[in-house]
Amino acid sequence: MKRFVITIGREFGCNAKEVGRRLAAKLGVKFYDKELASMAATLARIDESSVSNPDRKESEAERLRHYIEEFGYGASAAFYSQQAVEAQAFVIRRIANTESCVMFGRCADYFLSEFDFTLNVFLYAPEEARIAHVSSTYNLEALDARKLLKKIDRKRHDYYKFVTGKNRGDRHGRNLMIDMNMFSVDDAVELIYEAAKKRFII
Repeated sequence: MKRFVITIGREFGCNAKEVGRRLAAKLGVKFYDKELASMAATLARIDESSVSNPDRKESEAERLRHYIEEFGYGASAAFYSQQAVEAQAFVIRRIANTESCVMFGRCADYFLSEFDFTLNVFLYAPEEARIAHVSSTYNLEALDARKLLKKIDRKRHDYYKFVTGKNRGDRHGRNLMIDMNMFSVDDAVELIYEAAKKRFII
């Protein structure tokens, strides 16, 4: 089978990680998410220790702060360095050169822009739909879910801009963009799978 890499970018609150996991399972390949950041951190000698203790009771403000830290790792000053960017690029390209996989976030679409065996997907949804998903998934009041969504989206946008010089939701460089308010997780998986079949002759 021809080697391929599917990258998935997303707005926060689209249930995109579940799409990535199910897609990888359907394709029979590995799903890379935080492992990419961990491997890059190790290579660049960045301490990426856990930011929260699930067994400790937290105030609502602490919960929000920990979610922001967990989902917006790119805001960490340690990742805003040439050394960290180069480490992340090295890890992503090394994996792409050795195996077929699904890569989630981490600017993978940018680092693999010169590779001819990629399919770059971006998942998005209207803000209110994403707020509802975040509120339900993380048991947050709508106002707190809105604050969390805006802060994480901003951190991820800023980091993507820092690394690539581009806006995270820019259609250029994306091969497939899906509104997750119109399609279920299974529908999105099927759409990407069918696109991959045509792109890579799976």
